[in-house]
Amino acid sequence: MSKKDKYAEEYEKLKREIIIDKVNEVIKKDPVNYREGLEEIGFTWFDDEYDSEEEEEKTAVPMNDRQDSLAAYFEGRVELSEKLLADLQAEKHSEEPNYPLIRKYFRAGNQQLKNLLLYGLEKDPTDPDFLSDLSFFHEFSNMLPELIDRYMRACRMENDLQKFSELVQDFYYATIEDGYDALQTLRNLFDEESDKRKIIDFLISEHKTQDDQVVML
Repeated sequence: MSKKDKYAEEYEKLKREIIIDKVNEVIKKDPVNYREGLEEIGFTWFDDEYDSEEEEEKTAVPMNDRQDSLAAYFEGRVELSEKLLADLQAEKHSEEPNYPLIRKYFRAGNQQLKNLLLYGLEKDPTDPDFLSDLSFFHEFSNMLPELIDRYMRACRMENDLQKFSELVQDFYYATIEDGYDALQTLRNLFDEESDKRKIIDFLISEHKTQDDQVVML
């Protein structure tokens, strides 16, 4: 490494250390209302809500019989049925799914939609699609205890270790923003010598390594 490159690397390292020190100082000074302090040292906040999505949802209408059937159910005009479950899955995996139409019922926390997802999980408790949809629903209508219960049940029942590992990671990311550490909870659920426990311990180690790397940046 040339002397110029070495100095450039040291300079970038020093800049990162200064920024981290400033951020820590702001948060320590006011751990609750720290946004203004961070803005004063140059941070910019971006709104992650997509207005265009909401505009699409407002004008979304059913474009075929399947979508019309789902909308009728979400609006309480037809009863829950296995056909509706198949329609929801078919719509999601179709070549041109009407995402705005379906998404607006998620955003509204539609109880009929929630019932349909729970019905799907009663039929197949380890289905990753239904669990993922339930997690998405939770983003708009908090249902943390039910979400935890469904993921815990799925993790107990899933015997395919690859699928189990994916479920565990989905569970972790679906609930961590709520302050719930799914990895630690699951760690206490399985025997120390079991394959499931070994997978969980590995994932905990991986997340710790990632967190340590972020702190070092």
